[in-house]
Amino acid sequence: MEPRRRPGFCRPGFHDRHVLTQEATMRADHLSYKRATSVSMLGVAIQIALGVALLLYGLLEDDRAGVTGSLLILLGTAVWIALAIVFDQHRRERIEAVEYENFAEQDSASSSVFDEAAGDLRVAAKRLDWLYKFMLPAISIAVGAALVLIGWSRLGTGPSGIVEQANEGVVAAAKIGHHGWAIALGIGIAVIGFVFARFTSGMARAKVWENLRGGSVYSVGAAIFGLAIAVGHFADLAGFGSVLTSLNSILAITMIVLGAEIFLNFVLDIYRPRPVGEYPRPAFDSRLLGFVAAPDRIAESINEAINYQFGYEVTSSWFYRLLSKSFLWLFLGGGLAIWLMTSLAVIEPHQRGILLVNGKVKAEFGPGLHVKPPWPFGRVIVPEFVRTERVGEGRDATEKEVIEMTATGVRILDLAAEALTEDEAKSVRLWTNESLDETLLVVQPSRETGTGAYGRGLSLANVRVPVFYSIKPGGVEAYLRLGQDAKTRDTLLRMVAKRELMREFASRTIDEVIGAGRNDIRHSLKMRLTDAFDNLNPDVEGNPIGAGIEILFVGLEDASPPQDTAKAFELVLEASQKSETAIIQAQQSRAETLAKVVGSVSGAEKIVAAIAEYDQFRAVGSTQDTIEREIAVRGLIESAGGEAGDIIMAARADRWDLHMNARSLAVEYGGKLAAYEAAPQIYESRMRFVAIQEAIKDLRLYIIDESIKSHIRLDLLDKYLGSSMFDPQNEGDM
Repeated sequence: MEPRRRPGFCRPGFHDRHVLTQEATMRADHLSYKRATSVSMLGVAIQIALGVALLLYGLLEDDRAGVTGSLLILLGTAVWIALAIVFDQHRRERIEAVEYENFAEQDSASSSVFDEAAGDLRVAAKRLDWLYKFMLPAISIAVGAALVLIGWSRLGTGPSGIVEQANEGVVAAAKIGHHGWAIALGIGIAVIGFVFARFTSGMARAKVWENLRGGSVYSVGAAIFGLAIAVGHFADLAGFGSVLTSLNSILAITMIVLGAEIFLNFVLDIYRPRPVGEYPRPAFDSRLLGFVAAPDRIAESINEAINYQFGYEVTSSWFYRLLSKSFLWLFLGGGLAIWLMTSLAVIEPHQRGILLVNGKVKAEFGPGLHVKPPWPFGRVIVPEFVRTERVGEGRDATEKEVIEMTATGVRILDLAAEALTEDEAKSVRLWTNESLDETLLVVQPSRETGTGAYGRGLSLANVRVPVFYSIKPGGVEAYLRLGQDAKTRDTLLRMVAKRELMREFASRTIDEVIGAGRNDIRHSLKMRLTDAFDNLNPDVEGNPIGAGIEILFVGLEDASPPQDTAKAFELVLEASQKSETAIIQAQQSRAETLAKVVGSVSGAEKIVAAIAEYDQFRAVGSTQDTIEREIAVRGLIESAGGEAGDIIMAARADRWDLHMNARSLAVEYGGKLAAYEAAPQIYESRMRFVAIQEAIKDLRLYIIDESIKSHIRLDLLDKYLGSSMFDPQNEGDM
């Protein structure tokens, strides 16, 4: 049983449907079209006022988003003018139709005359058909083309164009107090545009005024663009500066989308069937903005869809009506609860964050639960950490960036050559290996290089310099001041570090870079980087507050000359190795020779020192000291036990033998002389017989009588006959 209702009340929605029926069945007379014409002219005035106001603001404050929004609003003026022309022509056509009906009620004679000239009398109707057939499509195409072209020109021709069209000017101006004007103007445009759009969309419920939808969408478009400008500046106040910088690009893309929708509507309207006598819907009547201009249509569509799905009128049930009455309060209560939950911030153990209140730094938070002002007044920012991961293996491997929210992670800056992959790290690295990522730095040439006519020139070196750093406690604010995102901050640090790397290497020689001076370069570069990072982020007084980071380690890896000259460096090293080998072999030969000659190297050094001392005394001329030194040297050589000592001892033995032989001969001569003096004849006879004895000691002696005849037979044999006759050893015996 349906509950009893109090007088004066009706079912929800009944009054709306009753009003809609009245409006839908409103008589299409010239007064209705006259009112629509007046509303269209009012739309022209509102569009011009809002567009000019926003355009002046954009030009004065260098707000590119404001200029872009004003162009859309001013384009809506053309739509309202077209609608005013169409409605005025409708008014003329209705007046003409009334006159035609009056003529039709006359007598039959005059009626026949009128029937013959009826086609000539309906001039306004023909003109109205012409407007729908030609003027409105032409204006639709012109507005669509203008939206696309203006949006594309405001957007730019690519990523660089988008950057150039960013709101740098208004961002700089907003920092000195221009947020208020932008927010006030944006909200004013949003309120005026939305109210007028709702008014005209309400009138468009009537069949006679349905063309007003085309103008209401541009009024609501002005409202949306004004609200977007206000929200962008409000977000910048809350610390979301990226919203304001990208606002111009968003508005430009929206204009391109709306322009494309007009062309799509134009094509679809060509193939859409229409009843006889129904005028086509203008292509500039955007269906996208139409939902914003008349949101109640969305609710009606949802209600109809729910009723259709359940098979009965769910929207008439008590629960649905109760929910409809309380939905706003439930929605507001849920939104309030969610908004209050933004007052809580949780910092994880590996994170540190800073609290921004109205865009100003208030405190730095460590790990744990913290209470802050709700969004957008209070916001906690944790620095982003961008690291690169390698996905896949071999040639199919790709790199992707992973963004982590942390402040304690160790970050790496590769200043020169890129970091090695896993496969490259496992392989053998030589100077002559081909490398695609060879990064050369300018260094000083070797000090041993001669100076040419134009100076010593410069050298190049390939090196890998990884810098490990982390955010130090209390440095989160200074680190975040380096840039808006992690990529910008890392890029700034990398550029500063590369500058210091080039300065350091420009003062080093190639021998230090690829040789033993790498540790000194590492320590010096670490000090340079620390000083450079500490001089970043100047405050309002010009005093640097630093980058808020701590350098943990600076590496210097894979230092090598350029690949083209690496072979020449290897030849130098090879020659150096050969030289050292020759020196070692010479030292070994010296040791062997000295050990062979004087017994040991240490003994040889002592003997050499003694000989040098002997030469000094001999040069002075002291005979006694010279003899003593000579004897000392001889004693050292003999005691050493080498070949020199053996030669000296053998010479001494030979000398002693000769001396004793000569002495024995002298003594023998003295004895013979005494014997001769005692008995000369006997001595001579004895000596003669001794000589004969020596002469015939190897011969056969035959003693025969002279009276006996003797025959001597000789058998002569040449003892050199044969091969031995040519022996040089026997040459003197032939």
